[in-house]
Amino acid sequence: MNDEKMTDRPRVDYETAWDSYAQQWQKTNAELAHIGDEWIGKAAGAANSLAAYEALIEQQFIAPYIKKEHRVLEIGIGGGKTGSLLLKYCDRLICADISSQMLQAARSRLGDDRVAYVKLDGLTLDGIAPGAADVCFCYDTMVHVEPVDIFNYLTRIPKLLRGDRLCVFHHGNILSDLGWQKFADEWDKNLLGRRDGTAFSVMTDTIMENFLNHLNYEIILKNTESVPRDCVWICKAPVSS
Repeated sequence: MNDEKMTDRPRVDYETAWDSYAQQWQKTNAELAHIGDEWIGKAAGAANSLAAYEALIEQQFIAPYIKKEHRVLEIGIGGGKTGSLLLKYCDRLICADISSQMLQAARSRLGDDRVAYVKLDGLTLDGIAPGAADVCFCYDTMVHVEPVDIFNYLTRIPKLLRGDRLCVFHHGNILSDLGWQKFADEWDKNLLGRRDGTAFSVMTDTIMENFLNHLNYEIILKNTESVPRDCVWICKAPVSS
């Protein structure tokens, strides 16, 4: 298929969707301090307040794994909520996102001390130098990303890592009770290959496990309990050839 035909096919425009979300957020969430504070983990069955959700993320997925010497790459930095938690533990943070508006919001929150910002194109991770990080952290992002796009990122992450090569991946799981409820509420709004880039993708823990095994990631932990709607993996990326 030639490039002209490819461009005519329906696609998920993550960039425009999240740029628009960030712009609209400024008008409708004046009572909140930062973009992302509206996501408190309640719909995911994880928490009932922002403080509780941040504590869960920190205690379950950051504190046990992130060391003071680590350079962390966060894919899908959003407004910097998890980035602010990571900076309490790591040496440096690389904030990557497809949305320039989200990167701007993250920079306003996190500043530039020990932090770098990278605009992604949605297909490659070319703006990030090989071996730039010890850890790849991706939380509250893959829930919105199509499985094939998740697989694409998984093929590209290993060459960016060095040292411990640790990865924390969080994605949706429609095979859970809450995941199925989310799917049932949204399926008829996302037909014929068209959907808004902020919608949830159709993803399962089994699909992710197959992805990780096929690409030779070493699975350390699979967690479907802390965030009952979703699934969080702790794994080690393979050495890039």
